[in-house]
Amino acid sequence: MKSPYSTISQIQTFFEKKGIRAQKKFGQNFLIDQNIVEYIVNIAKPLFIDKEVSLAEIGIGLGTLTYPILSLQKETDLFEIDFAYIQLAKEEILPKFPNAHLHAGDALENLFHIFPKQVFVFGNLPYHLTTEIINTLLIHCRKFQGGIFMVQKEFAERLVKERSSLSVFLSAFCDVKYLKTVHKNCFFPIPKIHSALILLTPKSETGRSHWSPQSESEVAIWSRMLRTLFWGKRKQIQVSLRESPFSDDPKFREALALAISRSGIPPTKRPEELNQEQFLNLGQHLLDILSK
Repeated sequence: MKSPYSTISQIQTFFEKKGIRAQKKFGQNFLIDQNIVEYIVNIAKPLFIDKEVSLAEIGIGLGTLTYPILSLQKETDLFEIDFAYIQLAKEEILPKFPNAHLHAGDALENLFHIFPKQVFVFGNLPYHLTTEIINTLLIHCRKFQGGIFMVQKEFAERLVKERSSLSVFLSAFCDVKYLKTVHKNCFFPIPKIHSALILLTPKSETGRSHWSPQSESEVAIWSRMLRTLFWGKRKQIQVSLRESPFSDDPKFREALALAISRSGIPPTKRPEELNQEQFLNLGQHLLDILSK
């Protein structure tokens, strides 16, 4: 089923009727290209359609993607912060789809509703919250089944083409695939930059190489380790270990130095020169040392 607000003229009519406009503070640029909508659904559907998996959409807006998702007849959690679209969902979407559950307000404060679930997540994410939302899902949603997210093109390219604190952090939990560039003209209002679709696929227990964080305390250690190593742009590991504000605790600094030694990583290396296996191995050594 297609959203009744999927073209520019339909959106403008809705805006005029309600006396509203797209709000920049919420990153509201509505997808109007139905080819992209179909692409998202067609990519995602085989990943969960035959499984006992629920769905979620972060930022439903005018329902461009919501209607096709709900038409799959899966239990679906919807997250929306803007009052106008919350009312739209209550008046027009929820009555048509009894499988939908609306959570009004800040998504980051409401994502706990899906933490216990086996869930596949969709989202056209606000640029300034992309990292926080993805991290929250991966850390707290322990049965996370994957997700397709619309993000800033530059952000997507950094995840898949560069070795950074964030890309390595995510690699412990999931694989990230760059699916498609989405031209800015596919949205209304037209944003200043292009977007991209990324697919996050969680790593199975058998697919994980060496160690992966299993608790919030382990996640905190993993995060702090990476922030320390990547603190200085292109600095040697030994320099970041000595100067980074994330390693100002002597106990942590000494433990990380010992872990680096046990991992056989030369301290003169730069973090972008290490591979994923070396980072995961280092994380395991650090955890072993700190747990003694």
